[in-house]
Amino acid sequence: MTDLPGVVRLKDRREALTLRTILTAARRLFGEDGYARTPIRTIAKEAGVAPQTIYAHFGSKAGVLAGLVDLMDEEAGLPELMAEAAGLTDPVDLLGLVARASRQVRERCGDIVAMLSSGAAVDPEIARSQAEGARRNRLGIEMVVDRIRAAGHQVAPRAADVAVALTTTGVHDSLVVDSGWSHDDYEAWLRRTLVAAVLVTEPNGPETSA
Repeated sequence: MTDLPGVVRLKDRREALTLRTILTAARRLFGEDGYARTPIRTIAKEAGVAPQTIYAHFGSKAGVLAGLVDLMDEEAGLPELMAEAAGLTDPVDLLGLVARASRQVRERCGDIVAMLSSGAAVDPEIARSQAEGARRNRLGIEMVVDRIRAAGHQVAPRAADVAVALTTTGVHDSLVVDSGWSHDDYEAWLRRTLVAAVLVTEPNGPETSA
């Protein structure tokens, strides 16, 4: 007998809740005890599920770690920002979304970012997950730069490379952690700096068409 549509949706919701519960437990335990010192059985106990459930959904502890990158995207609101970008053509607004995305990742998921950054140098599995997060960040920035070009605006050489560099964790931490900037200050500065670095303007100020 096939499931009714409502039953299928209920199963989907239950599965999503189980996945989030597992990832939330892993996020806390990895942050407190470290990735290497946190076995699957401890994550399962914290999440209130059987270890087999974690293996069925993620395959391994490395799969759980990779799932934290997905969780980070979701909690930082990146899908919503990407959807918003799809309806924009103004280059300043588009670059403002890049600044907001960078701010929300660090503000809402700074613990995951820190865990990936600190662990990547010593653990290949963490390094792979960090690389995946960096790959997604670059793809998002390249999409924005391509939209700006498609709207008829000229961008600086290697604009995506520059934007990626400006949105790195090191830049954020230097300003927010070391210098005491607020996240509002950081986002406003990053928006202005991205506009200045990415867009090509004439000496008198207006943008130059491509």
